[in-house]
Amino acid sequence: MWTLAELSKIETDVLRKSIIDTLIMESNLMELCPWETIGQLSVGVIRIQDLPSVGFRRINGAYDSTDIGHFEHKVEQISLFGRDIDTDEAIARAKNTIADARAIQQSLTLKGMAYAFNDKFINGKVTADAPLEFNGLRERVDGVYAEGYTSQKIDAATAGVGILNSSAASQAFLDKLDTLMYAIKGHKPDFLLMNTKMLLAVRSLLRREKLLDTTKDMFDRTVDTYLGARMVDIGVKADQVTEIILNTETTAGLPGGSECTSIYAVKFGIGDMTWGIQEFPLEAKDMGELETKPAFRTRVTWNLGLSTVDPRSIGRLYNIVPDASS
Repeated sequence: MWTLAELSKIETDVLRKSIIDTLIMESNLMELCPWETIGQLSVGVIRIQDLPSVGFRRINGAYDSTDIGHFEHKVEQISLFGRDIDTDEAIARAKNTIADARAIQQSLTLKGMAYAFNDKFINGKVTADAPLEFNGLRERVDGVYAEGYTSQKIDAATAGVGILNSSAASQAFLDKLDTLMYAIKGHKPDFLLMNTKMLLAVRSLLRREKLLDTTKDMFDRTVDTYLGARMVDIGVKADQVTEIILNTETTAGLPGGSECTSIYAVKFGIGDMTWGIQEFPLEAKDMGELETKPAFRTRVTWNLGLSTVDPRSIGRLYNIVPDASS
C-alpha cells in the first residue's frame, strides 16, 4: 500500500523511476493517492448501510436484540490503463537530435497518461459506450447523493454572482465551502479539486481574508491550502485546451447558467475512505526492437481503478461563479 511519491523514493529501476517521477510531476493526485494491490480485475467492498438501534430496559426486563446493523456490498472494477511507446529506429539512432528521441516520446506519452488519469478521476463514467474506464468523482458523488447522502452534493446558490463580486458574496461562498469540508469525514478533506479560474478566485478571496496557507510538494513546489486541505488545479485534458472541470457546467439537474463550475473534495484512506486500486504496481518494460517494423517499443502498463467505501469521503460544491460578473 504505497503512494507513488513513496514508491519513487525507493525505486531502483531507472526506467520505472523516470516514469513514476514524470507521472507524479504532472498529477498531484497520482503523487498522494494511496494504492492497494488487489491482484485481480475486481474487488468487493463492504460498506455499513445502517447501525443497529439501541435502547433502554426496565428492571428485570431485556434489551431488544432483534434489530441488527446492515452492510452493503459493492464491486469496484479495474480498468486496463497503459500505452505502447514506439520510436522509429532511424529517429532513435539519429545523432543530430537535441535529445534522446525515445526519452522525448516517453515523456510526452506519460504526460498524456497523467492528464488522462486526472480527467477520469473527475469525469470517468462506466457506460455501454465507455465500459473500459472507471467511475470518477462526479459519478460517485451523484451515486451517494441518490442513496440519500444529500450532504455530499451542495448547491453554492450563487445566482450568477461571482464570489469576488462583493464582501457578502465572498462570505456566502466561504460558508458553502466550509459546508463542503464539513461534509467530509473528519471535516478535513485531503484535496479540494477545481479548475484554474476557480483556484485563482479562491486564492484571491482567501488571501484577502488572511485564510490562505501554503505547503510544499515533493518537488518543492508551493501548494495552496485551506484549513489543511490542498487546493489543486486539476488542469486540462490531453488536448491541452479543454478544462477537466468546466466553467460552463449546465449538466441536467444542476441549476445555473454558462458561468458555473464546481469544487470536488476527497479524503483518501485505504479500506475506509476513497483510494486507488491496482491489479499490480505500475510496470515499464523496454520491449526492444519490434519484429514487425523497425521501431523500438517501451510498454507502460497500469491496471487501475478507484474504490469508495465511506460516502462521506467525497463531495461536490456546484453552481459556483468563480469571479465577479461582468
